[in-house]
Order: sequence, then structure tokens, then C-alpha cells
Amino acid sequence: MANYQVLFNGDIAEAASVEAVRDNLARELGLDERKAKQLFSGRTVVIRSQLDQHQAQAWADKLASLGAICRIKDLTPKADKAAYAIDTKGDRDNVEETLRDITAAHLECPRCGHLQLDSSHCARCGVDLEAAFRQKSKEDLLIEKKIRELRAKREAANAPVVEDDHLEATGTDEAKPRKGMLNWFKR
Repeated sequence: MANYQVLFNGDIAEAASVEAVRDNLARELGLDERKAKQLFSGRTVVIRSQLDQHQAQAWADKLASLGAICRIKDLTPKADKAAYAIDTKGDRDNVEETLRDITAAHLECPRCGHLQLDSSHCARCGVDLEAAFRQKSKEDLLIEKKIRELRAKREAANAPVVEDDHLEATGTDEAKPRKGMLNWFKR
């Protein structure tokens, strides 16, 4: 199954120099100089993904011959039922509380959707998260306002017209019927 990734975080072999490894990786992976420098930023980069185990090992060996130390990550879900023990005592509150604690420290970038630990900038797209959240809340408020306006227009258009059966009083003593749809039906 093709669930393996080859990851690189900037580690190189003891005998290799950073410049030589960077040049070798740029040539092998077809990267320009800027992207090759980003490989050594300290972040873990996915070199190749959706490989089977033999392909991933071949890539790791090829990159190791260039001086880059890579690791292979298996993304296959584990079918171990013991890892997913179900609480049979009915104490669901602790489980939900634990899930809230796990996800409380994470936030989702409003621009690219990357889930990450709380920080000032997105690790994937680099956007300033505080400014992006402010902009998103402004947009949400505008959308809510437009929805309220549209609902009010729809309710006004769908509201039945109610006419009274009362007679209008003119300035004189005579009374004449009001004009309207209900009076037309009564004729």
C-alpha cells in the first residue's frame, strides 16, 4: 500500500558539507536555489509521499548517498484494537474533556486550513494569524448582517397584508369604506 513518506529536516552526514548536500538535493529533486535553501530551515519537509515501503527505502538510500539523512514515515492506520479502548463504564465526560484538552492548544489557519500549535504565524503559508482572524471576524460580521437584511426582506415580502374592516373617517360625517383587497372581496 502506498502510505509511506520520505521526510527531511536538514540533517546531513558527518563527512558532508551543507553547501554540497544542498546542491546535490537541488539537482536531484529539480529545485531552484531558494527552495533548496528552504530544505535547511529546520522544518521537516516531505520529499516524496504516497510511496510503498520499497520505494520509500530506495529514495532514502538515494538521498543518503547524496549526504542527506532522511527518515521514512508510515501513514498506514494501525488496526490495533487495544490502542482504541472503549470506555465501558459510561464515564464519557472524561473522554470528552481529554479531547478538548488535546485540541485546545491547536488552531486552524483561516487562510490555508493548516492545523498547528498556537503561534503568531502559520507554519505552512506564513500568514499573520492574529490579523487573519481579525479579518475573518469582520467578514463573518458582514455576512451575518447581509443574512439578517435578506431575511427581513423575505419576511416583509411573505407577510400577509392585513386590512381592517373599519371605515375611514373623512373630515365630514359621512364614512366611506377603505380601499383595499379585502373590501374588494366583500363586494
